[in-house]
Amino acid sequence: MNYKKITFACVLLGLSLYAGVCAATVREVADEAPASKQTIIADKKDKKLLNKKQRAVQITQEKDKIVVSTKPVAKPPAGTIKVPAAPRPSLLQEKDGKFYFSGTQLPDDYRNIAIYGEAIASKAQAIAYILAANPAVKLACPVEELVDLYWQEAKRENVRPDLALAQSLVETGAYRYGGDVLHHQNNFCGLGTIGGGVRGASFATPQMGVRAHIQHLLAYTQTKRPSTDIVDPRYDLAYNIRLERGVVNTWYGLNGTWAMGSLYCEKIMATYQKILAQQPVEEIKPAPAEPVKEKNKKKRSMKQRVSEILQEQK
Repeated sequence: MNYKKITFACVLLGLSLYAGVCAATVREVADEAPASKQTIIADKKDKKLLNKKQRAVQITQEKDKIVVSTKPVAKPPAGTIKVPAAPRPSLLQEKDGKFYFSGTQLPDDYRNIAIYGEAIASKAQAIAYILAANPAVKLACPVEELVDLYWQEAKRENVRPDLALAQSLVETGAYRYGGDVLHHQNNFCGLGTIGGGVRGASFATPQMGVRAHIQHLLAYTQTKRPSTDIVDPRYDLAYNIRLERGVVNTWYGLNGTWAMGSLYCEKIMATYQKILAQQPVEEIKPAPAEPVKEKNKKKRSMKQRVSEILQEQK
């Protein structure tokens, strides 16, 4: 009896152990299946990353091979003279004590020519130069009117009108424009232009544009306030900057201040010299008109005319 009980207990224990082993096996199989998929995906990613790294290393090595050469630099044969590259000719040259900018002789002692003073070039010379330099000017007024405005506005403030006009020719490309400023803005000196398509200041009339130009020159000199109401939108800014950094009384002082270029004054002076070289065409005076016969002059009678003809035939 006891033997049967022991046997039955052993069988139950064996069945329980077998069931536990089977359940564990099923769980392991279930866990291994997704784990194997994750492993495969991770392996693929690792391989791709490894391939990229290997490719990058290969490209870097190839670049290094191209850039870095282990070959010794070839030396020229003995006795060979190395000829340096020809230097780029400077726009400003000095010869026999005279300065030339792009082939144009500059005035003597041009670096000390003051912003203030009387004009030396005439209005007729200025008009002749403008029409010769650019027959198709882009202006909101005739050339003659613009020149008159420069002489009028500059002389009021005792600024040299001929040199102020020369500066406007430099700034506008002889009134071709084509840059940031447009011709209808009446901005003749690049006021407010900083590049990058910034149009700068605009003025309602050519006279206001010329006046703003002259006023901006006054802001640089610090000598006097404008005689008219200030229309230059950058007058106070320029005045304060020059108050801090020093006044400018000569055209040469505009180099690196009005414009960033180091030869800005030289461009103005070369243009001024070209204006002086103009021979203005004299105005053609109309031929004197023939005297008009008096309308109230009495007409000769037929008898008088016949008598005159007969006398001529004798």
